[in-house]
Amino acid sequence: MAQRVGKCTNYSGCKLAYRNEKITVVTKDFRCPECGSPLEPVGPKKGPPYTLYVLIGVGAVLVFAVGAIIWTLTNSPRPHVMLVQESPSPVATPTVAAPTPVPTPSEVAAATETPPVPAATPEPVATPAGPLNFDTNTPEIAAVRREVLRRIESSPYPQAQKDRAYGLVDKAHGMGRLFTVSFETAITKLPPQEISLIQSTVGDPKIKKVLDDPAVVLVVLGFADRQGNDLQNQQLSQGRAQATIDLLRDKCAVLNVMYPIAMGGTDIFDAKQFAKNRIVEVWAVLP
Repeated sequence: MAQRVGKCTNYSGCKLAYRNEKITVVTKDFRCPECGSPLEPVGPKKGPPYTLYVLIGVGAVLVFAVGAIIWTLTNSPRPHVMLVQESPSPVATPTVAAPTPVPTPSEVAAATETPPVPAATPEPVATPAGPLNFDTNTPEIAAVRREVLRRIESSPYPQAQKDRAYGLVDKAHGMGRLFTVSFETAITKLPPQEISLIQSTVGDPKIKKVLDDPAVVLVVLGFADRQGNDLQNQQLSQGRAQATIDLLRDKCAVLNVMYPIAMGGTDIFDAKQFAKNRIVEVWAVLP
C-alpha cells in the first residue's frame, strides 16, 4: 500500500497536531495514530513555473540593453571646462575628553551581588499508591481474573507453564492491581520518565510490603489500542508486558515470579482517547 503524508488538525487534543508534525500513514484509514482524527493531506511543495524564469531572463536582457544605450549617449566626447577650487587648509578642532562617570553606591553593590543559583530540575515523583484491594469477589477483580484465565489458555507458552500460571490465578486467595505503566504509540520501550516513576512506585511502602513476600506472583498485563490489526496488537501488548518485567527484575530488584500476559488491542479504558489503552497493568496474585 502506498504511503500518504498528512497533518492532524485536532489541535485541542493531539500532540502531533500541536507540534504541526507530518505523519506518514501506510494503512487504509488516513487517520492520526495519536488521536484517530482524519488527516489533512500534505503534498510536495511546487517550485516556480519555468515560464517565470524565462520572463525574468528576458527582462534582464532588456534592462542591460537600455543601460548600454544610455551609457553610450552620455559618454560621447564633447568639449568641457574643468574648474578646480583650492580647498582651504583644515583647522584642527580641539577635543575635550568626556568626564568619567563616578559609580554610585547602589551601582557598586549591584555589580558585586552574587549571581543567582539556577534551580535544580525536579525529578519525576510517582503518585503514592492508593489503598490496595485484593478481594477477588469484587466485580472488577473477578472480571479481570476471568479475562486473564482466558488469555493464559490462548497464550503461546509451553503447556506446563500455562498450567502453572492458570492454577495460580484460578486458585488465588487474593488478586489486586499494584500500578499502571503508560507507553507511546506503537512502542514497547519504556521512556525515561516512566522508568523513574516505576522505580519510585516500587519503593512505596505499601507496594514494597507486597513484593517482599516471595510467594506473591506478579501477572503483568500488556494492552494496545485498536489502531493496528489483531496480530500486531497481540505482539505489541506482549512486548510491553515483557519490557515491564525486564525493568522490574533488572532495575528494581523485584525477585517475585512474573508472567507476561498479552491482552491485545482494546478500548475498554477509553473508546476515544487511544493513549489510555496503551498501558501495562501489574497485578499481584496472592496464593
